[in-house]
Amino acid sequence: MIWLLLLLLVVGVLGAWFLADATQTELSAVRKAANPRLVTLPAGVTRADWHGDVDGPVLVCIHGLSTASHVWGPLVPLLVDQGYRVLTYDLFGRGLSDRVPGPQTREFFLRQFRQLLEAEGVEGPVTLVGYSMGGQIAAARAVEAPDHVARLILLAPAGLGFTPGRIVQLATEIPVLGDWVQAVVCPVVQQWNLMRATGTSPEVDAVLAETAKDLRVDGTMAGLLSSQRNLLSEGMIEDHRSVARSGVPLVVLWGEVDAVIPACAMGRLAQINRTAIQHQVAGAGHALPYTHAAEVAREIGETL
Repeated sequence: MIWLLLLLLVVGVLGAWFLADATQTELSAVRKAANPRLVTLPAGVTRADWHGDVDGPVLVCIHGLSTASHVWGPLVPLLVDQGYRVLTYDLFGRGLSDRVPGPQTREFFLRQFRQLLEAEGVEGPVTLVGYSMGGQIAAARAVEAPDHVARLILLAPAGLGFTPGRIVQLATEIPVLGDWVQAVVCPVVQQWNLMRATGTSPEVDAVLAETAKDLRVDGTMAGLLSSQRNLLSEGMIEDHRSVARSGVPLVVLWGEVDAVIPACAMGRLAQINRTAIQHQVAGAGHALPYTHAAEVAREIGETL
């Protein structure tokens, strides 16, 4: 009897895994429907879009873990109004960029960034805006090439403290079982959370709808797990010390009620980099780039 129960359990687990895989959408089909601007890089094909006047100073936006470049939708027009020429792109494993194999480490993402700027002919120092995990990538770029970063703007950056949900923590920390949880359980939980968050505004709902669609694309969930186990597991304290020593101007905006990045991260950064300008966006959670785009744009404009 016990063996029969174990067999049924194994069949159920494997069946759920195969079903989750079978119901994913092929990236090629999503690309065909969207007809995006794609840039072929040595490391893989990347979706990248320019916004604003070609003569404006270049500002590059790097999105976070589970949202592709659509997360910047409400904010980009406001940055363009400030005179910037804005470049947004999808990190590998998200949106309409390739699902590139390999551990998603800082070098994995920095390689994509370097190759993209070279392919797009961006040579001078640029302003970097990094959101959540994108804040880690932006800060790592400032450490790698401070002369190529005019200023660093971070929105709820990861790397100075992180509060993952229990299911995400389980998926990240436990091999094999964690992969199953990521493939089968996490999509359901994340889709449910996205549904609960809808209804705020048409702009926010549009971002949430694109996020929900992206989570169903083949390879997205595996990419998120790789980032969780690699880049997001890194601390950024030494990197921020290097940024402070380099003299790259740093502006950091935090959500007042962010449940993902703990409030202690703000104090920790203040100790590391005393020249950093920090501000809490009132009423904002972790989704501040699109739920509080006007406030974020205003703070960026007033600070710079």
